[in-house]
Amino acid sequence: MRKTVLALSVYLAWALIFSLYHLPSGKPLLPPSISHPLGTYVNGLDMINVNARAVVDTLLFGLLVSSVEVAIGITYGALAGNLCGTVRSVMMRVADGVNSLPRVPLLMAIILLFATPEITFVKANFFLTAIVVALTGWPVISRQASEILCKQNPISGVDVIPLMDKLKSSYGYVLPIIKRYSIISVIDGVAVYTALGVIAGVGDPNYPTLTTLLNSSRLFAYWWLFLPPAAFRALFLVLLFLVSDYVVK
Repeated sequence: MRKTVLALSVYLAWALIFSLYHLPSGKPLLPPSISHPLGTYVNGLDMINVNARAVVDTLLFGLLVSSVEVAIGITYGALAGNLCGTVRSVMMRVADGVNSLPRVPLLMAIILLFATPEITFVKANFFLTAIVVALTGWPVISRQASEILCKQNPISGVDVIPLMDKLKSSYGYVLPIIKRYSIISVIDGVAVYTALGVIAGVGDPNYPTLTTLLNSSRLFAYWWLFLPPAAFRALFLVLLFLVSDYVVK
C-alpha cells in the first residue's frame, strides 16, 4: 500500500511540476528527440507539459465529481436513514429511479443544452460537465448511507428526537462510506468523462484532459500524440484502483 501511495504521489507531483514549469517549445508536431523526449504538440508545446497539464485536469475533474457526488449522496442518504419508515422507502425509490436511467445517453442529452457543437468535438464547460456527471452518480452512495443509519443508529427511528440532532449523530456512521467513495467517485468521474469524450467528443479546450488529447490525436497520424496520453491515463487509473481497493478493504 505504501509503495502504491508513493507511486501515485510521485506521479501527481510530476504532473503538477510540469504543468507549471514549461519546457522550451519547438516546431509543431516534432517527433520525440533529445530536446523533446515526448515530441511536440500541434501548437509546438513540449508533450511533457501537455501531458502533465492533462493529468492535472483529469484529476481535477475527478475531484470535482467526487466532492459533489459524495456530498449529495451522504446528505440525501443521511436524511432518508434518519427518517426511516415510509419516508425512507419513498426517497430510496427516487434514488433507484435516478440510478436506473441510462447514464451516458442522459448526460449527453443534458450536456447538449449548454454545449457548443464544433466540427470535430462538442465544446462543453468543464465545471458544468463535472456537476452534471456528479448529479447522476450519487444514488448508490445515498442507499448505503441510509441503510447503515436506519439499522445502526439507535436514535434514527425515534420520532421525539429532532432531525438535526439525528443528523449530527450520523457522522461517525457514514464516515467509512465517505472514505470509501471519495476515491471511487474520482474514478467514476474520470471513467464517465472518458466515455463522453470517446462517444460524443465532449471536452473543454480550456481544460484539456487525457481523453481530450486522445480525441484530438485522431486528426493526425503521429503516435506520440496518442500513445503517451493513453499510457498516462492507464497508469493514473491503475494507481487509483489500487488505492481504492485498499480503502474499501
